[in-house]
Order: sequence, then structure tokens, then C-alpha cells
Amino acid sequence: MKSLHFLLAVLCCPLLLTLCLGEVNAQERPLTLEEAFTLAEAHSLDASIARTQFLSAVLQYRNYKAELLPNVVLEGNLPSLNRSLSSYQKEDGSYGFVKNNMLTEELSLSIQQNIPFTGGTFTVQSQLQRIDQLGNHTTGYMSVPLSATLQQPLFHAKTLKWAMRIEPEKYREALKQYQVNKEAIYLNVISGYFDLLLAMANLNIAKINSGNAVKLLDIAQGKRNIGLISQNEVYQLELGRINAEADVISARQAYDDKMLTLRNYLRMDSNDTFIPVTPQGVRYPDITLEQVMELAYKNNPVVHNVNQRILEAQRRIDQAKADRGFRADLFASLGNTGSDLDFPNSYRNLQNREMLSLGVRVPILDWGKGRGGVKLAESEKEVVAQQTEQTLLNFNRNITLSVSQLRNQAQLVNLAQYADSIAQLRYETAFQTFVMGSINVLDINAAQIDRDNARRKYINELYLSWLCYYNLRQITLFDFISNTNIVHLSGNE
Repeated sequence: MKSLHFLLAVLCCPLLLTLCLGEVNAQERPLTLEEAFTLAEAHSLDASIARTQFLSAVLQYRNYKAELLPNVVLEGNLPSLNRSLSSYQKEDGSYGFVKNNMLTEELSLSIQQNIPFTGGTFTVQSQLQRIDQLGNHTTGYMSVPLSATLQQPLFHAKTLKWAMRIEPEKYREALKQYQVNKEAIYLNVISGYFDLLLAMANLNIAKINSGNAVKLLDIAQGKRNIGLISQNEVYQLELGRINAEADVISARQAYDDKMLTLRNYLRMDSNDTFIPVTPQGVRYPDITLEQVMELAYKNNPVVHNVNQRILEAQRRIDQAKADRGFRADLFASLGNTGSDLDFPNSYRNLQNREMLSLGVRVPILDWGKGRGGVKLAESEKEVVAQQTEQTLLNFNRNITLSVSQLRNQAQLVNLAQYADSIAQLRYETAFQTFVMGSINVLDINAAQIDRDNARRKYINELYLSWLCYYNLRQITLFDFISNTNIVHLSGNE
């Protein structure tokens, strides 16, 4: 037996020495759950991804808003040289070639405005063109001081009109989804934080059990010497001491792994170690299912996502109907123009400038392609309607379960906390009773297992209480503690 003790000491001492030195050298500091929230929101990769995704949505929304505003464009060719031969047809029908040797400059300033409700474009433009004949050294000017042009497709799908209905829904969804993603970061922190907290509790339990195992073995050997217990019970306690030392090593490895996982998520320095502080239980709000439902449908992005998908399906039907039938494009331009060899004179004696065209497209035979496109779009809308209905049913179910879990969790935490204190007292009583010789090894082992499980269950119930509350926050985007909305929509989107 002494040889076995010596061998175990030789094997375990270097490892225990390393663990002890690691504990001495590590610069540990307490870390609360709220501090972990702050670090994750500022530094985690998930937070960075959420901000980037929201920024992309903001830029897309700004691009849509820009489509509704006038577009000012300055265009020109400064200069354009043409030295070439061009063919032309003579009066007798034969062809000849003429030499081109000229330099042209052209400049135009236009203001263009999209018309959302008709799908057309209205443009106001001013132009100036200069031509230099390099062969005979003459110069001419042509001016269009002002012209107004309307380009109007007829019987077409009004893309911008649909955008005015869809893009605001997409922006509101993106804004609320950004807050949902932030709440998801808190949920990830809660999981990682309580994983570390449970690993720390397991390590502490393993250390306490290891120390108690040594004490119990010493007491048992003394009892064995006076014949109060059997050698089998001594062996059982010796095996328990060995297993307890192994549990310390395993618990330390699990603790280091959970520490590394949380530290990486928070993007903390590799040398920065901390001790998680057991948080207090969540202060549960007094809420009803009806209140939560109202907040969820008001704040959650799922409603905007459903609206957007339905609008997109309707837009595809409108586009399919427009593509299958009669189409026409109207082009009309009114203004004045002038020309002269002298630049100022090109703005005098102006003449009317009028252009009008109407292009049409009439499908004669498309083998049912147009009608099939409409049917396909209508079928897709039916699928979207069913999918969105299922989405809302799942959403309602999730809300109901979250409220029910939150109501029950407060009582479960209190019961687990009370059970933890009772199990601790039971083990202390069993330990003292074993010292006095009133119970056997199996009884004290059972008390130890109950004590350890009670501590783990309390931490797990505490974890579930935080998880339930923040899950409800994520669904409703509402802070029930401060009684305020987490997301705020701008009045001038």
C-alpha cells in the first residue's frame, strides 16, 4: 500500500505542481455577465458581422431613395476627331467616297427625374455642339438652350412604384434584424459564460472532493487499525481518492477549454484570464401573453419579412402580366434649337425642336409562354402565402412557449437554490456522521453525489432563467426591466 502511495505521488506531483504554478502566475480578475455583454457587443466577430450587414442594408436603402430624387448629369465629347472616308450614294445610283476631316466638341447638362407612379422619366436638358472643318478652317455651332423630354413606357410594370412599397419594408426589417442579431450575441455570451461558470463549479467540486477523499481515507485507515470498518471499505475510499484526483485534472482541462472559448468569442487577450461571477437571478417582469404578442408583432422583423415576401410575389405577377401583352413606349421632346457660324448667334433666331415617337410591341404567337409566366407567378404567390402563414404560426408558438417558460423558470430557480443549500447541509452532516462511525461509505458517497448534482442543477436553472429572459427580449425587442423598446425607427426613413 505504501509503495502504491509513493508511485501515485511521483506521477501526480509534477502535474499538480504545474497546475499550482499556473494558478499563481495567471492574472485573474472577476468578470460579470454584464461586462461580458459589453465586451461582446464591442469586440466580437458576430457584432462586427451584424454591423456590416446593417450598413449594407442602409446603403441599399439610400440607393433606393436616390432613385426618387433628380439626377443631374454633365456629359460631353471634348474633343472628337474624325479623319476618314465615308461612302455615299450618288444621284445615278452609284457609290462614291467623301473625305471627313473635322473636329467636334459636344457638351450637355441634363436634369432627370424618375416618375414612380407612371414608370416614366422626365428630363430637362441643355446642349451645345461645335464642329471645326479642318480642311477649309470653318467653325459652326448648334445650340439647344432648353428641351423637355418624356420617356414613358405604356402597359409596363412600374418598377419604382413597387420599390416604394418594398424597400421601406426591407429597411425596417434590416433595422430590427440588426437588433435581433445583437440580442443573439447576448444569448451566445450567456451560453459561453454559464458553460465556463459550470466548468468552474465542477473544478471547485473536484478539488473539494479530492481534499475530502484524502481526509476520509486517513480516517478510514485509523478506523481499520482498530477494526471498526473492513479493508474493502478502505480500498473503496482509496479508489475514490484516486478517481477524485483524476477528476481534478479532467475538470481543469474542461475549465481551460471553456475559458478559451469564451475569451476567443469576446476577442480578449490570450493572457487575460478571469473568474466568472455567479449572477443574481433575473428580475422577472409581470407580463401577459397578450402584451408579449402585441410587442412581438410591433417590433420583431418577421412581420416586415412576411410583408416583403408577399409584395415581391405580387410584383412578379404584375411583371409577368405586363410582359405577356401589348406594350408601347412613348417618346416626346419639345424645345428649341439654333445654329450659326458664330457662337452668340447660335442662340438667336431659334427654331422649334419637336420629336415624337411611339413604339409598339404586339405578341402574335408565343405558344403560351406569356400565359404560363403569369400562372407560374401566381403559383409562386400561393407558395409564399402558405410559407408566410407557417412562419407566423411558428412565431406565435415560439412566443407562447417563451412566456410559459419564463413564468415557470422563476420558481425552478428558487427550488434549485433551496435544494443546493439542503444538499450541502446533508453532505456536511454525512461527513461528520462518518467521522463518528455512524454511516458507511456508500451513504457518504450518495450524499456527495447529491450535493454535486444539486450545485450543477442550480447553475443550470440559473442559466435557463437568463436564457429565457433574453430569448423573450430577442422576440419582442423590448427591455422589460426598463420598460422601453430596444429598437427605434426613424421618422424620416
